[in-house]
Amino acid sequence: MKKKLVIIDGSSLLYRAFFALPPTMTSPDGTPTNAIYGFLRMLLGLYRDLDPEYMAVTFDKDRHTFRTDMFADYKATRKPAPPELIPQFDLILDVLSVLGVAVYSIPGYEGDDILGTLSARYEKELPVDIVTGDRDALQLSSSRTTVLLTQKGITHMAVMTPEAVYEKYHITPSQVIDMKALMGDTADNIPGVPGIGEKTALGLLTEYKDLDNLYAHVDEIKGARGKKLTAHKDMAYLSYKLATIKRDVPVDASLEDMKQPVHVAEMKELFGKLGINLLKEFAALPRFQELSQVKKEESEEVLPPVEIWNPAVSFKGKTAALWVHLSGRAPFFKAEEVVAAADGHAWLVEADHFGPAAKALKEAEAVVVEDSKSLLESDFPAEDLPFFDMSLAAYLLDPTRVTYPLSYMAGLFEKPVIYPDDLDDMKEKGCCITLFLASLYEDAKKKLEKNGVLSLFRKVEQPLVPVLAAMEKAGIATDQEKWKTVKEEMEKEERLLMKDIFTEAGESFNLNSPKQLGHILFEKMGMPAGKKTKTGYSTAADVLEELALSYPMVKNILRYRSLAKLVSTYLEVLPQLIRPETGRIHTSFNQTVTATGRLSSSDPNLQNIPVRTEEGKKIRSLFVPGKGYDCFISSDYSQVELRVLAHMSGDESLIKAFLNREDIHRRTAAEVLGIPFEEVTPEQRSHAKAVNFGIIYGISDFGLARQLGIPRKQAASYIEAYFKRYPSIHDFMHSMVEKAKETGRAVTLFGRYRELPDINSKNFNRRSFAERTAMNTPIQGTAADIMKMAMIEVYKKMKAGGYKSRVLLQVHDELVAEVVKEEKEEIAALLKETMESVVKLKVPLVADVNEGKNWAETK
Repeated sequence: MKKKLVIIDGSSLLYRAFFALPPTMTSPDGTPTNAIYGFLRMLLGLYRDLDPEYMAVTFDKDRHTFRTDMFADYKATRKPAPPELIPQFDLILDVLSVLGVAVYSIPGYEGDDILGTLSARYEKELPVDIVTGDRDALQLSSSRTTVLLTQKGITHMAVMTPEAVYEKYHITPSQVIDMKALMGDTADNIPGVPGIGEKTALGLLTEYKDLDNLYAHVDEIKGARGKKLTAHKDMAYLSYKLATIKRDVPVDASLEDMKQPVHVAEMKELFGKLGINLLKEFAALPRFQELSQVKKEESEEVLPPVEIWNPAVSFKGKTAALWVHLSGRAPFFKAEEVVAAADGHAWLVEADHFGPAAKALKEAEAVVVEDSKSLLESDFPAEDLPFFDMSLAAYLLDPTRVTYPLSYMAGLFEKPVIYPDDLDDMKEKGCCITLFLASLYEDAKKKLEKNGVLSLFRKVEQPLVPVLAAMEKAGIATDQEKWKTVKEEMEKEERLLMKDIFTEAGESFNLNSPKQLGHILFEKMGMPAGKKTKTGYSTAADVLEELALSYPMVKNILRYRSLAKLVSTYLEVLPQLIRPETGRIHTSFNQTVTATGRLSSSDPNLQNIPVRTEEGKKIRSLFVPGKGYDCFISSDYSQVELRVLAHMSGDESLIKAFLNREDIHRRTAAEVLGIPFEEVTPEQRSHAKAVNFGIIYGISDFGLARQLGIPRKQAASYIEAYFKRYPSIHDFMHSMVEKAKETGRAVTLFGRYRELPDINSKNFNRRSFAERTAMNTPIQGTAADIMKMAMIEVYKKMKAGGYKSRVLLQVHDELVAEVVKEEKEEIAALLKETMESVVKLKVPLVADVNEGKNWAETK
């Protein structure tokens, strides 16, 4: 439990919950409960993700406040609350009472004013999170108070720190009040200055900082805008007062009030009366066990005893669980405490028993763990244990989450967490965690099977773990002398480019400042201005790339930007990540991060090193085979996603082209344009390539036009012609969207799925994104599954063959192996044959194999 205060804008969240869920949700006696249910789901998420020690909810008392005294029409345009919502306001107070959550409302003030007061009062003592759907609360964001702003319904929230507020609006939290004063707020009927919208208000604040300074210089603002501001000055200042959240209202509150016990019996009775089936999910949260005021001695009695493991203990055929307290950092951990459990008993495994205990665990039906890769990277002999990794199980069931803590797993599998949250003794904690993990096993298996991903778990995700652990432990070597030379060369070119740019500009300026760069290019030098943003002229890459066609100086600026990013991101950082114990860089491959099933890389991210630019190739050339190894061999899938599309759509023309091993992009251009294959020009092939890959991602005519630099009408005609020539692809894409609308998820060829909550949304942008995801996920996810299967088979074959050569990297559709001289031919053949035969599709999988003395040479 974290020493943190969470304050919830109850009025805002209850309204949002009401409109997010169907009003047909009722209690057994017919009372509407949709808002209460939605509010409780939100509350569960906050407990799981934030785990605060203190919580409070604020509500508006009535419509009459000090603001209506100032301005009678304040919130006058708001519609009355729907009849189905009204009884739920009283019921939510009863629900919060039995949950032990403090509730505050004060006559004459709004819930926002209580939010502001509580955060101001307690943020010096502990961090504060404010949960609301109202942007007005952004003014409360500070170094100690974070505003969690609901984005979709009540479950998705934007984390609005002062930095996040500035990044989104280019103003500080205090300027939110000035913004509201100028633009007004239609929801609250705050008038503002007529004719001043958000964009204009933000522009004025960028220049004048606040309302007082703006009106001190209002004479400088010419035209209609200046006249409006002058004529409505009184209204602007009235709006400022209306928009300001008070931070000193007389609320009788204390932190102790915000940490009340749960009333268990009353909670069960009320939830039953309302027909709300969430007791198990609340019971799974450590907080609710802690708040039930069980006496310390009683809680100690339920802690299982910690026994010492001995060779007589057998795990044969049982569901075992394993917990290891690790020290150090990946991929070289040290096991400090080890606890194993089975049949309701737990044992501490001492260091001199690691080997025998591991041998005994190999006979278990399953060894349930929270994170099997970390165990494989420790000095505990965990190799070949029959792991059942609960993080992987949770990931397959809910792939859009960021993390999978034990508290989340408890809710997911409807099991109570059976250990006190504040248990300090590592051995006792490990004992409790192992028993908890073991209790999840059967339910996890059933849930995986019910959702069609048990086979994927057993055949792909779990077997991939030792592959990734081996790659991480191997690391990759670098040429340090060459690294220094390349860095000096790029920094020298940076300085020369900067000198040339400053000479042409006639002055020095901060090249990394968009505002200063925009001033130089568009005001001083008179170049045609591109898009103008809230903070000034846009100097984004697309704007500069267009200017670079006519202005050599801009070409130099783009070149400078590219070099500066490479130097700061790679050449300065990566050498610092070389591990002294190996002399190599050890990246982490993340298995539970992307929703599509693809692997990601971090600490450092080696997947993002550019491959097509000359500078990117220079950086890749710095990665070399280590001592005792001769070269790298890479094996790269060719157009794997298009091949998956051909298989899943069954399009005969596309299948035929792949079977004949034709240039697929040239063939597409010929088919769509109706010209002979041999007459297709490079430009036509390039356009066809963009369409082929764009179709996979549900590209629009607007997107294709922008990518190719052609008129939108021409892009629309090309897409239409493409689908006429490949009707099965059109039908397949359409069927994926329709299926997702029925089931709420997109599914790969091997059963991996991704939930699409917005697929039937009334919001066009959200629905469109979900539809594109429905089209792309089956293809991209299937390609990811194929790569994972290939990695597993390559690992098995290399291990069985006793090869010294080893796979080091997986980057998109490519595997990179470090190879000894005498094994080159065998490894090249093994990689190609394994990757091409791992699954059988209607079209052949093709892997291109290349050799090089460094990573760059393999492309």
